[in-house]
Amino acid sequence: MMIFQSASQEKKDKVAEIILSSVTAVELMQGKILGYFSLGLLQVGVWIALVTPFALWKLDDIPVLEYLFVPETLLLLVIAILGYLLFAALFVGLGATIEDASTSGNFQGLVMMLPFIPFFLVAPIFSNPSGIIAQIATYIPFTSPAVMLMRLAVLDEWPWVEILIGLAILIVSIWIFMKLAGKIFQVGILIYGKNATPQEIWKWLRA
Repeated sequence: MMIFQSASQEKKDKVAEIILSSVTAVELMQGKILGYFSLGLLQVGVWIALVTPFALWKLDDIPVLEYLFVPETLLLLVIAILGYLLFAALFVGLGATIEDASTSGNFQGLVMMLPFIPFFLVAPIFSNPSGIIAQIATYIPFTSPAVMLMRLAVLDEWPWVEILIGLAILIVSIWIFMKLAGKIFQVGILIYGKNATPQEIWKWLRA
């Protein structure tokens, strides 16, 4: 969401041309994604540094560090990072199509709701993490990161075939969305006057 607001704010303040006089549109888009990614990692690192000593003190009978530093944690981090990259590409492209976020249309509003879809699946996933709903949601890019994290948190035996398929779909989706977001961002960041319609975005992608 910070990436989305950054792109739309630059359009609103009419500073995109100044920035693009020094870097290309693709470099600006990649800089936003990597910059906010680094900021997020720094924030999480600070939280962990502050919370871990308190957890070790209050939960002295629970091996907190042994639970944290296990091989499975690395996979969970990879899934979380891939999820970030997917929505970062989507939102940075979307932000470039909006002149004013307060007047964004139904199309932009629907797209911004995509990260919240997994919240509607919490009950069926936790009640049956190996069920058909959980399996299908694992293969859908917009729900895959959150659903896989929820499933792996409660399953005793991880379904590695489903995990690998889900990761492969997610990686391919990220590559596609990065390409599409680059095209949208390159055109949309310099278009002023109104929020772009789905038809206009489709023309930019075909151009």
